[in-house]
Amino acid sequence: MKFLRYICLIILFLPLAGNSQHILSGNLVPNPGFEDYTTCPDDISQINRAIPWDPARGNNDNGSTDYINTCTSNSILQQILFINQPNNGNGYAGICLYGNHIIGLFNNYREYAEVKLKNKMLNNKNYCCKFNTILSTFGGIATKNIGMLITKEYVSSYNPLAHGEMLIDSIPQIFNKNGILTDSINWTEIEGLYKANGNEEYITIGNFNNDNNTIWIPIHIGADDASYYLIDDVSVCECSFDINLGADTALCESETIILSPNLPNATYTWQDSSHAATYEVKQPGTYWVRAYVADYDITSTDTIVITTGDNNICNPPLTIPNIITPNGDSQNDNFVIQNAETYEIALQIYNRWGNIIYESTSYQNDF
Repeated sequence: MKFLRYICLIILFLPLAGNSQHILSGNLVPNPGFEDYTTCPDDISQINRAIPWDPARGNNDNGSTDYINTCTSNSILQQILFINQPNNGNGYAGICLYGNHIIGLFNNYREYAEVKLKNKMLNNKNYCCKFNTILSTFGGIATKNIGMLITKEYVSSYNPLAHGEMLIDSIPQIFNKNGILTDSINWTEIEGLYKANGNEEYITIGNFNNDNNTIWIPIHIGADDASYYLIDDVSVCECSFDINLGADTALCESETIILSPNLPNATYTWQDSSHAATYEVKQPGTYWVRAYVADYDITSTDTIVITTGDNNICNPPLTIPNIITPNGDSQNDNFVIQNAETYEIALQIYNRWGNIIYESTSYQNDF
């Protein structure tokens, strides 16, 4: 079998650039959008119908936290829905974050929405936690104090003396950083990063500040009785902010390498103080990048060393088989040119009588 000797052109060698990303696991929150229910809500204070959510007063107590769904025929819930549709789907929760005790509600009146996660959190793992909220003008007060408390055990807000909700005196790990939430048209996303100690399996959403430390403003003249907000689309997902520029590698003459941290919603600072999402390497050296994700207030860095490629890397020798016997005996069954991926190859194969039996102007080891 006779071969026409190859004609080769060196093409750009592309090493593996960074393939890191903000990786999320599945949502640990059951019924995160309050879509599932046992029966459609027909009154206020029925959050436990949005299984398995409850008002942090025990699974057998409806409490005062509201479940609101477009399926309802209740006039009060319909009024709330008329003002604010769900962020997604058909359902959401409604909670009182602050009750003005001066005009009737007892001190530290609070409502909460609590749920047990699908699985316990894992030790030293990062979790991205989010929920959406909007001010309902059904209440008359706007506040900034809303957050998510993450615990290993069920927490209760029940006040047996007042026969109602009371303050859960804790510091939430996820809290609002947007100031007083006065927007009653657009939903606001509350998000944060939590590093687990291990075995946490409950989340509770509400106001964990006492009356003296709750910041609020009236939004209606003469209607400053309560601060009422809606909750939708709750998520707790294991996540990673690690970036990876790839393994140290070599650079051949006339080639470039594109470094890409690929971390969503991050801002970048490279070793030369530039801030682009990618960096083009044209010469050997040490390169690093710092990625900052403002939403979670977290920073990640990585470094790569790029050296000058030698001839074995930049011009690896071709190894061309001179015989092929595709008879299934595992000996010379396949025609494979070693290191072909580094070259552009024009290939012609002749039989013993000088006739072309195969020809390709851009051979890809597919014969």
